[in-house]
Amino acid sequence: MRRLALVAGVSALFLTLCDQLFHVRTETLVYHWDPQVAGQTIIVPLTFLLATSSMLDTSTRVNAVQPRSTSARGVIASLAIVTAAYLISGFVDQKYAIAYALLLLVSFGARFVLRKEGAAVLVSAVAIAIGGVLGEAVLSAIGEFSYLQPDVIGVPWWLFPLYLHGALAARDIAAAIRDSSNQDLERTSTTSPTHPLG
Repeated sequence: MRRLALVAGVSALFLTLCDQLFHVRTETLVYHWDPQVAGQTIIVPLTFLLATSSMLDTSTRVNAVQPRSTSARGVIASLAIVTAAYLISGFVDQKYAIAYALLLLVSFGARFVLRKEGAAVLVSAVAIAIGGVLGEAVLSAIGEFSYLQPDVIGVPWWLFPLYLHGALAARDIAAAIRDSSNQDLERTSTTSPTHPLG
C-alpha cells in the first residue's frame, strides 16, 4: 500500500506537469477557480492524486484476478504511449477530434489483443475510462475548468480512449509494484536466519 501511495503521488505530479505543458499552454483547456499557479488551479495535483489512486487500486484488484508480469521496459513503453497520446491531444484541432479518438481506440484494441488481455481487463479499462470522462465532465460542469473545443458533455471525443490507454499503463504499474513486493518478500524469506531445533 505504501508503494501504491508513493507511485500515485509521483504520478499525480507527473500528470500535473503534463496537464500544464500539453493542455494549459496549448490552450486546450482553461482553469477558472482561484487561486492558481501558472494557469492551473491549486487543486489540480489533488485531483490527479485521487484519479491515479483509483486507477491503481482498480488495476491491483484486476491483477489479482488476471495476473500480469511486466518488466521495467514494459512499464516505460506503456507510459511513453499514454504520454505521447496525451501530448498529441493538446494539438488536435476540433475537426480532427473524432479521427484522433478513433485512432486511439484502434490502437488500444491492437494493444489489448497483442497483450493477450482478458475480459476483466477490458471491463476495468472501460470502467476507468467512463469514470475519467464523467469525472472531468462534472468538474467542467461545476466550473473548475473548460475545454475550449468540447465535443460531448463538455469534453473532447478523444478523452475516453485516452483513458483506455491510461488504464493499460495503470495495469502495468500495478503489476510492477506487485512483482517488486513479491521479490522483496522472497529476499526476506531467504535471508532470514534459521534457528536450530532444541
